[in-house]
Amino acid sequence: MDSLEEERKEAVRRYLSGESVFSISKNMARSRKWIYKWINRYDTENTNWHKSLSRAPHNIPHKTSLGIEELILKLRDKLKGEDTFYGPLSIQWTMEDLGYKEIPHESTIKSVLRRNGKTEEPESANGYKSKNIPYPKIKAKGEPNIVHEIDFLGPRYLEGGYCFYFLNIMDVGSHRAAVNITKNQRGVTTVNKLIVSWKKLGIPLYLKTDNAACFSGSNKYPRAFGEVIRLCLNLGVQPVFIPLSEPWRNGYIEKFQDTFQKMFLRKYYFKGAAELADKSDAFEKRHNEKYRYSYLKGKTPLQVMKNMNYKINKLPDNFQVPDLSKRPNKGFVHVIRFIRSDRILQIFGEKFTAPEEAIYQYVKAVIDIQNEKLFLLLQGKVIDEIPYKY
Repeated sequence: MDSLEEERKEAVRRYLSGESVFSISKNMARSRKWIYKWINRYDTENTNWHKSLSRAPHNIPHKTSLGIEELILKLRDKLKGEDTFYGPLSIQWTMEDLGYKEIPHESTIKSVLRRNGKTEEPESANGYKSKNIPYPKIKAKGEPNIVHEIDFLGPRYLEGGYCFYFLNIMDVGSHRAAVNITKNQRGVTTVNKLIVSWKKLGIPLYLKTDNAACFSGSNKYPRAFGEVIRLCLNLGVQPVFIPLSEPWRNGYIEKFQDTFQKMFLRKYYFKGAAELADKSDAFEKRHNEKYRYSYLKGKTPLQVMKNMNYKINKLPDNFQVPDLSKRPNKGFVHVIRFIRSDRILQIFGEKFTAPEEAIYQYVKAVIDIQNEKLFLLLQGKVIDEIPYKY
């Protein structure tokens, strides 16, 4: 065997052992295109895979070759070992990244995994088990732009110490996602990224979020509200703050963040901020076009939008941030809290006393900006009304 053929085998051996293409390329002084070429050629059923091929056409229609089947199984095991998703869609995306032109259908990959005993029951997204206490959910009704969920991910770092975050948004009804890179978690930064996202996704009726200061504002001035709440009230969007320390109440965006970490952040190497931005844009597009959800009955987010034939109310491209120093004169802010035996209802750092009937129950506090009142609801029924001057 000549040295060139041995080099080809060495490249594939290193890749299958878990080494990244970037590292192999650098250490072997070979282009990544060359590395991918021989990874694609690798075939355990063909002992001559490392040899140069003739240019004669060859094709085996309507059949999953043993080489492809072996590759599917190896990729599945490799992805699982990297603590990333390792289902049919992840295998498809990995094959696309490796440069394959013809990617097996998901059903084909499922058949290969099933035939080889490589299917497993999915794990719970967050381990949360319901306690059967009624919870005031806001349902998306299967329509886009009823509810958007939003969450920060980070900080993360690039080589050289470049710090960044991701502010990701999901439309619950269609599962379309918007991916945004930010340098910080400030309220004004969040406002700017919301505007960018709503130019693409459209404006929701409700925006669900956790209780971070970048979303709510400073606890020092609880009734002043932060930039995000003010933007929402200006646009007719109703902010919804989930209970303290219960991130699973934003389960759709939490699941997306897990997907994003395993199928993007842990999977790729980024040489700089420009490449990070390009690849995150590509992931957003790929997700919306190709990611299939059981919630959507196996459809992709864009397939759902096409089937709905829904007209999206997007922000215009020339939309500018309104003057958020002005006091909004109408709108609603929702705050969901679990009331314990002390009956304390905490809203943006301010404490109220809930009625006794609310003990060990979830309540929804609705701030009515126009009428300057706070309504306390238990299972949809108003149980208290408090003056609330904004």
